[in-house]
Amino acid sequence: MKNNFIKAIVLVLFCWTAMEANAQWNPKWTIGVKGGLNWTNISRSNMGRIDETYSALICPDAGLQARYQLNDWLAIRADLDIMSRWHRMDRNLHYLEPVFTCYNNDYLMLPLMDDFSFGGRQLRGHAYCGGFGGYWIKAWAKGTTYWMTDYYVYFNDFDEIREFNSEDQRLIAGAVGGLGLSYSFFDSSVSGGGPVVSLDVMYYHDLVSHHKGYAHLSDPRYLNTLSITLGIAANF
Repeated sequence: MKNNFIKAIVLVLFCWTAMEANAQWNPKWTIGVKGGLNWTNISRSNMGRIDETYSALICPDAGLQARYQLNDWLAIRADLDIMSRWHRMDRNLHYLEPVFTCYNNDYLMLPLMDDFSFGGRQLRGHAYCGGFGGYWIKAWAKGTTYWMTDYYVYFNDFDEIREFNSEDQRLIAGAVGGLGLSYSFFDSSVSGGGPVVSLDVMYYHDLVSHHKGYAHLSDPRYLNTLSITLGIAANF
């Protein structure tokens, strides 16, 4: 009986604490836009391509952001991005040095993250972790290719939109995490408290290869993207 009484008191205290915390912080929406730059690298097995080197390219990143504040330190954040994930391949053999390809891939991305925040009512830090889904909407390639005869190597420039085929995996998924800093121009505990500006650094790691491979050859290719964006939003 005594143990049951103690458990009842603990339960009442827990519920009272939760109610007090909720009363001190009004759950609310923050909705806005963002834009910035990102760098994308590709992870790929050599598969006999020892003369290929891959490097990141800087490209644009823009989208919408929405956050629902659950309490003083936790929110749920969802973004809708048009993300360009570009990278470059160079051939290293001495007679193929002019050969390269820039792969310009555009994705529709939907990251969903926990947003752990800390700090004051106006200036706050953020730590994000979650996952994302994406859809490959455009593939564009440009560069210099070659062909050979018995005596000569010929080079040719190209710039083309690539058609998708059965080897392309257009639906992707992965993990996302990052850090951010936000500043609210008014007390963020007040609903409708004015504009909020933010700076976020996010890292997207694909867990699904965007290349399905060939009939008798597995050739997984994963994109890894570091994104830096500035955002402006309003509290509701």
